[in-house]
Amino acid sequence: MAAKGPKRRSFEEELAELSAVAADPRSAASRELIRAGLRSKRSLVAARAARLVREHRLEGLDEDLKALFDRHLPDAARIDPTCAAKLAAIEALDFAESGDAAPFLRAVVHEQWEGGNDTAAPLRARALLALARIGHADFDLAAAQLLADKTASVRQTALDALVHRGDRANAGLALLKLKSGDEDPLVTVAAMTALLALAPAHGLDELTRLLDSDNEEERELAAVALGQSRRDDALAVLLKALDQCALAEARTPLLRGVGLHRSDRARDALLEVIANHSEADARAALEALGARRFEPGLVERVRAAAAENDRAALDSYVDALFADR
Repeated sequence: MAAKGPKRRSFEEELAELSAVAADPRSAASRELIRAGLRSKRSLVAARAARLVREHRLEGLDEDLKALFDRHLPDAARIDPTCAAKLAAIEALDFAESGDAAPFLRAVVHEQWEGGNDTAAPLRARALLALARIGHADFDLAAAQLLADKTASVRQTALDALVHRGDRANAGLALLKLKSGDEDPLVTVAAMTALLALAPAHGLDELTRLLDSDNEEERELAAVALGQSRRDDALAVLLKALDQCALAEARTPLLRGVGLHRSDRARDALLEVIANHSEADARAALEALGARRFEPGLVERVRAAAAENDRAALDSYVDALFADR
């Protein structure tokens, strides 16, 4: 009768071994436990081991992480459901600033369909950010491909990656995405943001034009992108548009954009609106300042500005917005 081999450890036992790493992650014993975890046939165990590599900034394990990634590519939906192991490996490699683009190039095109859903979307996005860090020669090609990805969050990350790379030559991709449009407003704002970051003068011209668009959503998203940019010239564009805007409902998104800028100049402009403008404008300015209510002294300045306004009764509105201060 043939002798039985050693009993395979249970899932719980494998995880328990990895839990012991936290006590002294850099010891020789811990490294062996992590290496064993990276070689595990259970994807969730391998994923946990890869996350430990990243969390504890452990060096010298790149080849183990690459092997983990490669091992979970074939028959991926069965052996690595939800892409947990592959994503953890790619994150750990990128966090360790690996210069080997090979796993990232494979990850950026990987799709994994499970029950009608592509669970590899976060993997593609993370791999593109890694290629941006490396400055790989094919980064722009990979970014262009992901700008047309089925998943909105991947398209948004592709635009974020263009900004991360910081190459003005890629501003055309951001402009093309903005011109072609997107069903997800967050992607549109990301395209505007990328254009502003990579080609500021052209981006300002484009968003200034959109502030005067017949399309209400375009106007609102342009105001958001200008405000979030925190650029002085972007704030100047918003304030000029606000000064020239005659319709109260069209001024509201402009005021929100000013509120997103978070600069002293933006704060002072909103306080002036609260003190001197119509009730509709003053209320919109109060809402725009609401996110800054924890800034020292701001609530007192808001109350003083509201008290100056003899065109609107704002006390109860101020109380409602700043009640937790």
